[in-house]
Amino acid sequence: MSTPRIQSVDRAFALLQQLSEPGATCSLPVMAARSGLSVATAHRLLTTLEAVGAVIRIAPGGYRIGMGLHALTRGSNCDDVLAAALQPVLNKLARSLGLVVHAGVWDADQMVTYIAKQVPRHALSIPTRIGSQLEGYCSGMGKVLLAHLPDDAREAYLGGEPFVMLSPNTVTDPEVLRAELAQVRARGWAIDDGEIYVGLRCVAVPLFDAEGGAMAAISCSGSTDVVTWEAVPRLFEALREASEAVRAKLFPASRLRVQ
Repeated sequence: MSTPRIQSVDRAFALLQQLSEPGATCSLPVMAARSGLSVATAHRLLTTLEAVGAVIRIAPGGYRIGMGLHALTRGSNCDDVLAAALQPVLNKLARSLGLVVHAGVWDADQMVTYIAKQVPRHALSIPTRIGSQLEGYCSGMGKVLLAHLPDDAREAYLGGEPFVMLSPNTVTDPEVLRAELAQVRARGWAIDDGEIYVGLRCVAVPLFDAEGGAMAAISCSGSTDVVTWEAVPRLFEALREASEAVRAKLFPASRLRVQ
């Protein structure tokens, strides 16, 4: 038998979700209605949350996130949480595929930063490390993340500095890249076909957040005689399943944002 859920915790979290946006304030009746609770039940829960500092009550009758929650999350880093959730899934994925697997995020420098890596036995050595960066336009993970950027951010990237050819296979024409990114978004995966290192092929998929945005990318890499074009559908499916497993861990159904 599965461990029974504590209903009051679910209800309290449903109330807190409504205050998660920066500066968000909400009244008791509205929070109760959105959470499917009676006003009396919502009031009891909010009174308890206020007592432990999770929320504060402000006039006229509204609530905001309190300092207690800020203190709890002060030492937390989103990328650290993401990497912790990814690591066991990447371990299993690397063993099952026999390929090097990576996870990365789009950073403020408009580059991909590696946040996790797993190398199975006898896999091809790839000179990457956690914390290092790689270009977006010529990498599988970069293309996935670029494809899911807001349109204006993606166009600003494509219209920026000229792209450097890192190998004979590197795509440097913004128009060609723009068309490829549209395909990536439509089909759900991207590929780096020796665009950084000749003879190395990489397949990547997005990892979506609770709202459907691409918060990270997951990839598998190997030599072109192992990661063949015929193998791409199988690798894509394995990566997709891994991505969905991590998303389910990070965003259980009860924690999806209240609409």
